[in-house]
Amino acid sequence: GADHACPCAPGLATPMSVTVATGKAATQGVLFRDAAAIESLRKVDTLIVDKTGTLTEGRPAFHRVVAAPGGTEADVLRIAASLDQGSEHPLAQAIVSEARERGLALSTPDTFESSSGIGVRGTVDGQRVVLGNTALMDDERIDWRGLAERAEALRLEGASVMYLAADGVLVGLIAVADPIKASTPEALDALRASGLRII
Repeated sequence: GADHACPCAPGLATPMSVTVATGKAATQGVLFRDAAAIESLRKVDTLIVDKTGTLTEGRPAFHRVVAAPGGTEADVLRIAASLDQGSEHPLAQAIVSEARERGLALSTPDTFESSSGIGVRGTVDGQRVVLGNTALMDDERIDWRGLAERAEALRLEGASVMYLAADGVLVGLIAVADPIKASTPEALDALRASGLRII
């Protein structure tokens, strides 16, 4: 009878849908290791996203410079950029390019040392200069609390904040941010609308 017309239809339907799904996903740069992964996607209710380079452009850009009382923003940026010329780090490159755009005259650091994860130290124009986080400032016995509130406000804006000190005194801070991709808000709204929780 009619029920035997095509016994293989369900057998074909699954591989077909998997082939179509993997093909469509591949054009978007998404690769699946096996068909089971596609099946289990239906059960996903939470998406954990790596921010850098996924939601953001992955290229840090200069955000803000703040001088400690008695100093100038130009000085803070000039000293930090002079020291950072010795660094390959993308955050450092963002600071150096901002200083150059502003036409600041940079000095070549006499010494340069990078302390993994906390910042950089060196000598610029005969001054011992340190640029980094609070752990580095504590390490160098530099009181950073005067700018802690400003730093926190900048962090809430999504920036990475580095304190700058010269000869043991806090000079200012510099904030660098990784700009959000133009397409990100729309993409997150669409994902939330489909009922996914984003982390």
